[in-house]
Amino acid sequence: MDLKKNIRAYGYTAGQLSESLGISQQAVSQTINGNPTLSRLQQLADAMHIPLSELVADEPHPEREPKMCCPHCGHELKVRVE
Repeated sequence: MDLKKNIRAYGYTAGQLSESLGISQQAVSQTINGNPTLSRLQQLADAMHIPLSELVADEPHPEREPKMCCPHCGHELKVRVE
């Protein structure tokens, strides 16, 4: 499991995740590089709008349709790539 690789594959940064979770960027970095708890992994997956299984997978699956949320209200935005 390479959390850093999977997080990057989905286009997220530690800074973006720290804002989404309301925790420090240092706490996110410690989670990514350390021994995270299951609850923290679930929080990361929820913030990325992916199943926990994809976050901890050996190979990421970023070819899924991208999802984004409004940073102000949290509603999911539909993304269409042309």
